[in-house]
Amino acid sequence: MFARHDLVWLDPDALPVLEVPGDMREHVDCWIHTGHPAVVRRDDTLRGEVPTVALGIPLPQRLGRRRLVLQAPLDAIVRRGRFPSIAAATSAAPESMREVLAETTLLLEACGAHARVYGSLGWQHLTGEIYLHPASDIDLLIEPDLRFDIDAALDVFRTMAMDASPRLDGELVVAPDRALAWRELLTSPGEVLLRGRDTLILVASAPLLAGLRREPVA
Repeated sequence: MFARHDLVWLDPDALPVLEVPGDMREHVDCWIHTGHPAVVRRDDTLRGEVPTVALGIPLPQRLGRRRLVLQAPLDAIVRRGRFPSIAAATSAAPESMREVLAETTLLLEACGAHARVYGSLGWQHLTGEIYLHPASDIDLLIEPDLRFDIDAALDVFRTMAMDASPRLDGELVVAPDRALAWRELLTSPGEVLLRGRDTLILVASAPLLAGLRREPVA
């Protein structure tokens, strides 16, 4: 039902039933009442008898960049969403980063992929708070479309991995709720780590890449 990097908005009236460490509850209360979302994170302890979703809330620089973790029952979730596209989030980035983001958008579209921005830039766009600093990476969640060409994408990833400012990082979605760090395709040719909400496993790169190769759609 949910995937890592999904955004969810919680009902403020559900705060008493959220599983939150005691020293974090005040921050979580303020965050939810402000109308900000939480993000779905990996959970090794999925509980079938009481369905809950593992969530994270990253605080901005002024609050020490602390990451809050909590568990929420499904009926506490009132809305679900996604991180913004590069195009939507670019206005929240410093001027010095915008040219790289625009060029990256064009490169990804040419190989049949789109990207959402999560991490610091994603949260800065969503909340209006300051998350980015001069050394921040830009995290991209890359989503293939029907025209996706994995070999062309690997060339794009090599371009993206070159020393640049800002440094680009992130994940490539290979199946529903399954993603891998795209840099690992360049640096770990034998195996890559596949991540999901309930999964963290090493898989062989060759069959995974073979499954992503398909004839271009006319």
